[in-house]
Amino acid sequence: MSNKLRNINKRAINQQMALPLIFKTIKNRENYLISECNQEAINLIENYSFWQNRKKTNSIPGAIIYGPKGSGKTHLSSILKKKIDCVYLTSLSNDCLEQVTEGKNFILDNFIPGKVYPSELVMHFMNQVTYKEGSILLLSRLSPFEMNWNLDDLNSRIRSLISSEIKLPDDVLLYSFIVKYSNEKNLFMSDKKLIYILERLDRSFESVIKVINRLDTFSLELNEKVTYKNIKKILDNLN
Repeated sequence: MSNKLRNINKRAINQQMALPLIFKTIKNRENYLISECNQEAINLIENYSFWQNRKKTNSIPGAIIYGPKGSGKTHLSSILKKKIDCVYLTSLSNDCLEQVTEGKNFILDNFIPGKVYPSELVMHFMNQVTYKEGSILLLSRLSPFEMNWNLDDLNSRIRSLISSEIKLPDDVLLYSFIVKYSNEKNLFMSDKKLIYILERLDRSFESVIKVINRLDTFSLELNEKVTYKNIKKILDNLN
C-alpha cells in the first residue's frame, strides 16, 4: 500500500454520492456492483445459453474469469450458481471425479497450478466433465497465459477457453465498494472520511477490505466511532 496520495475523480464520485446506495450481503445479481472493469465478466456469467450448450461432446462450455484478490470473482460466480446449479470447489482430489455426472456444472475457485490443482488430475477432470457434457467456470488471479501446467495439452486446453479479466476498479466503483463493505460491517462513515481513505489506498478491492477490517476491529475494541486519527493510524500501520 502506497503512502502517496492518489488523484481521485471526485466529480464522478460526487455524482455517485447523490445516489441512494443501499447494499445487502445476499450474493445476487441486484447487489453486484458493475462498472467498466467488470462489465465483460458479468455479460459472460449471464450468457446462460453458453453455459447450457450441449451441441458437441468435445465442445465443453468452459471459461475463466481472472483478476486481483477481492475483485468479486467469487461473488460473480454465485450468480451463475443460482441459475444453473453448480458444484463449487476450491481444490481437486480423486474424490471430485465421482461428482462428475451427466450435465453437471462446476466452479473451480483459486484456480492456479499447484498442490490443490495437480495438472494431471485437472486434465482428467476436464475430460470427464467434457464427456459428461457439463460445464466449468474457472476463477483465478492469473490469466490463462500466466499459468504453466507443465502439460502442453492442458496449457493449450485452458488457453483456448473464453476468458474475461476483471480489471482494477475505477474511482466510482471503488467508492461504491467501500460504502457497501463498511455498511456490511456496521461501520458508517461520512463521505469526507471515505474520500480521505480512498486517496491513500492502492486502487484495489483488497486494499479496501484490509483497511475496513482493521477499522472494524479497532472500533469494536475501543467501543468508539471511527476518527481521522484512527484512520491515519490504521493506514500508517498497513503502509
